[in-house]
Amino acid sequence: MQSKGTWQIAVGLIFLAATVFVLPMPLFEVFSGIAGQGAVTLFVLGVCLLTVGLGLVAVGLHKRSRNLRTARTYDTREPFASDEDRPVNPHALPNTYGALPPPG
Repeated sequence: MQSKGTWQIAVGLIFLAATVFVLPMPLFEVFSGIAGQGAVTLFVLGVCLLTVGLGLVAVGLHKRSRNLRTARTYDTREPFASDEDRPVNPHALPNTYGALPPPG
């Protein structure tokens, strides 16, 4: 099962990667003053990709960190296997419930 926010982070990173290919040349042309109509269009597209990509990554990271701030209990945990299928560990130490071991 995917954790919450994974698809937002993945799509946001794809948009940010596309920004690297779309934005640099039109950015140079727009700020140097030699931009034509196509360069302005690519500049606007690159800025939109940048803002949407950063927004999606921020939302995805926020959704993922929300689970980290919530305490896990037996009621809220996501089991990886059903409890009936879990074998009993014969090598586990017994729980002493706070009792001190005998001096050795």
